[in-house]
Amino acid sequence: MSLVVAYRHAAYDTPWWVMPSTRAGRFNRAFEDEATQYLSLHPLGPTAERLRHGMSGPDLDLADEMLLNLWAVLVDDDGVESVTFDNSTSFGINPDDLVGDNFQPTQHLAAQLRAAGAAGLRAPSAALPGTENLVLFGARVANPYLDLPSIPEECQTGHITDGARPAQEVLPLVCWQGTPHSALEHWKVTGDCPVLDDPIAVRF
Repeated sequence: MSLVVAYRHAAYDTPWWVMPSTRAGRFNRAFEDEATQYLSLHPLGPTAERLRHGMSGPDLDLADEMLLNLWAVLVDDDGVESVTFDNSTSFGINPDDLVGDNFQPTQHLAAQLRAAGAAGLRAPSAALPGTENLVLFGARVANPYLDLPSIPEECQTGHITDGARPAQEVLPLVCWQGTPHSALEHWKVTGDCPVLDDPIAVRF
């Protein structure tokens, strides 16, 4: 077992899905046979995702009206495939598709991985360049953060915030829809994928 800490925004009493989503996402089709769990591997990831999908640019006043319900989870990433800009073509997908606005290529990739028995995948975050997201296939349920799970579907889950403002320092780091993905552009020039340089908190 290999446990990693991941993060998610969820405006419910749990961050986990048991039933398949009725809406399509980057790595799931609507009404798929099983649930798909989307997690960020950086604490600022869920905030960046919410801002990217809820705003068109870095407007602090508008961002302050957004409420975040954040969770931290410990999850097992055994059996998870790592899909990067470097190796994406070996999975039959272009690097641009990993963070692009057309979800069909990534949905097809996820379907292939599910059929092959993968537990999920790690991939670059479209919203927060220089970080990764973790996508898990199948239903999960919350377990107390300090209690070891008794079945594979249970995940150690901790509630962090309830109706909190987004961290102000994440605004200039978000890759807004329709704008170039800075990590992808850097990779195209240098062959290296940069790691996010964590910003200093600007609001206390």
